[in-house]
Amino acid sequence: MNLGQLISELAAGGWIEAQAVLALVISFVGARVVLSWTGAAMRRGRIDLGTQILVKRALVVTWITVTVLWVLGILGVNPTGLVAIAGAFAVAFSLAIQDILKNFFSGIYLLLERPFRVGDTIRVKDQTGVVENIGVRTTQLRTTDNVQVLVPNAMVFGEVVANHTYAVPAASPPDGHSEGDQAKTHA
Repeated sequence: MNLGQLISELAAGGWIEAQAVLALVISFVGARVVLSWTGAAMRRGRIDLGTQILVKRALVVTWITVTVLWVLGILGVNPTGLVAIAGAFAVAFSLAIQDILKNFFSGIYLLLERPFRVGDTIRVKDQTGVVENIGVRTTQLRTTDNVQVLVPNAMVFGEVVANHTYAVPAASPPDGHSEGDQAKTHA
């Protein structure tokens, strides 16, 4: 075997690996650009920090998954079997952490829907306090006794929440007497 044949065989065999490395580099640069652009857009839109982190993490996980499948396709690996195995593991894992996922998705709902905000005084079940933080898993309250209470978001999502911050006081009659007082004088 002469040197020319050796170089051509190495180049032919190494081309696939070079394509895979190039795909990784393109994906890495693309992820940095997309995350930077997304972060700037969310800051301009004044999206709260918890939602920004959540969106960025979802983008990273999606980007890595697509990149791995792309590189495996370049290397000649059939990703169908890997996707099926990953799906089976995902189902088993999600069943194992069902309560955590319930709190997680309730937290996403609370962050996006915003039924109350940080600084509002709310009551959930028997807990009343000022909202200090709305996280992905829990909502943090500070009671009047200065006690920090962590309420699971699934409970916040599933229970009646009273927001005392926007409570409207009952209007009294113009003469200053309540309806009960007026009923007694007419009787």
